Amino acid sequence: MKENITVPAVERALDVLEYLSVADEAKTLKEMAEDLGIPAASLFRIMKNLAFRGYVLQSEKQPVQYSLGYKFSQLAARLADKASIGSLVRPDMEWLSRESGQTTQFAVRRGNDVIYIEQVLSQAPVNLIAHLYTPMAPNTSAGAKCILSQMTVENQEMILGDCILEKNTKYTITDRKEFLRELTLTRERGYGTDKEEFSLGVGCIAVPVTGKDGECAGAVGITGRIDEYRDEDRFLFLRSLVEEAGKRIGRKL
Repeated sequence: MKENITVPAVERALDVLEYLSVADEAKTLKEMAEDLGIPAASLFRIMKNLAFRGYVLQSEKQPVQYSLGYKFSQLAARLADKASIGSLVRPDMEWLSRESGQTTQFAVRRGNDVIYIEQVLSQAPVNLIAHLYTPMAPNTSAGAKCILSQMTVENQEMILGDCILEKNTKYTITDRKEFLRELTLTRERGYGTDKEEFSLGVGCIAVPVTGKDGECAGAVGITGRIDEYRDEDRFLFLRSLVEEAGKRIGRKL
C-alpha cells in the first residue's frame, strides 16, 4: 500500500490553483492570503514559482493580481490527446475481440501506475471485465508486464519499490527478483502472459505497442478462460492475433 504523504508547500500550491480556478476575477496576494489562510510571505514565494512555470499569470499593474496561466491549456490539450488514444485503437480492438472470442483491453502507463483505458467485450456468453482507469497490480496483469518490460531496470525497480506485490493466487509472483526476471523474459519474447495469476481459471496475453517515436505507447491484450492458454495450438493462434493487433495499432500511433 502506498503511503499518503502530505507536503505542506505542495498542498498550499494546489489550494491556490483550485481557488483561482473558481474565482470570478483575478485576485491580489492579500485577498488570497486572507481567503486561504496562508501566510503572505509563504504565499508570495508560491506565487513566484507558479508564475515562473506558467501556472498563474501575474498582472503588471499594482497591486499585483493573479489568475490561472496558459500552462493549464497545454496540459488539457495533452490530456485530450491521450484520451483520444482509446477511440483510435478501438477498431482494432473490436477486430481482435471478434477473431479471438475474448475480451480485449488496452493499457497505458500513468505516472507509476498502469491502467486500462479501453475495453471491448466479446460475443461470448460470459465476459471477464476489467476496471477502467484503476491502477492495477503489475504482477497480475499481462499488459502491465509488457509496459514495464520496455523500461530500464532502474525504472522498473523504482516503480516496484512503490508498491506491494500482492498474492492473488498460488501462481502470482510476489518475489521482486523473480518478477524482474519475468519482465526480462517478457521483453525477450515480445509478449506477456497472466496464467491464473490474477484469478483462478483466467488467462491473458498481451503485447507492447510501440509508437512512431519507438517508445512504448501501451499494451493490447485479451482475457479468456485458462484452458485456451493451456492448449498449445490455441495459445499460438491467440498470440498471433494479439501480435497482429499490436502491429496495427502501432502503425496508427
